Amino acid sequence: MLIPTDILRAALCCVADEKEERTYLRGVRITPTHIQACNGVAMVSMEHGDNTDIDGVFLLKGDIPDNAEVTIIDLLEDGWMAIHIDEFEKTVASSTLAKIECSYPDLEKLMTPGPERCDEFPMFSSTLLDLPYRMFGSAALKFKPLGKSAPCQIMLDPVINEYFGNPFLALMPLREDAFEQISEVLK
Repeated sequence: MLIPTDILRAALCCVADEKEERTYLRGVRITPTHIQACNGVAMVSMEHGDNTDIDGVFLLKGDIPDNAEVTIIDLLEDGWMAIHIDEFEKTVASSTLAKIECSYPDLEKLMTPGPERCDEFPMFSSTLLDLPYRMFGSAALKFKPLGKSAPCQIMLDPVINEYFGNPFLALMPLREDAFEQISEVLK
């Protein structure tokens, strides 16, 4: 499987950290058509552009160099590997991939069937609002809230959609009483 490295980098921005007990949320899911990641408060699904029979969740171990342009993901004698290649078709690094057996969340179910009316915009953690920039760089985006407590889809500009495989990005809002809960901490 051959994919643009930027798509893999973007997906890795959405994986959970090492403290997360649900191991599968620390990995990326690769399907025959998409690469996906979900950390419990944000999720992304992008078309990777290759035709593969790979279908599983993988934990990536190792760094991806800045100059990597494409990544080959394959099952070799030593196990699953991600081989990172630069613009001159030279291998610049490799990462091991640990395939884990799990039941990955059905990301389609995270989105409600239709938007419910919102009288005011939902609240978000400031760390989530930085996520689209960390994943895709500078972009024009639009928020599509599906309710005060439902996920909010982030609509991205046509250039980002073209280069990053039509990302479907969704963020979970804070609870409606988040300000009140934070005020209680001050008391």
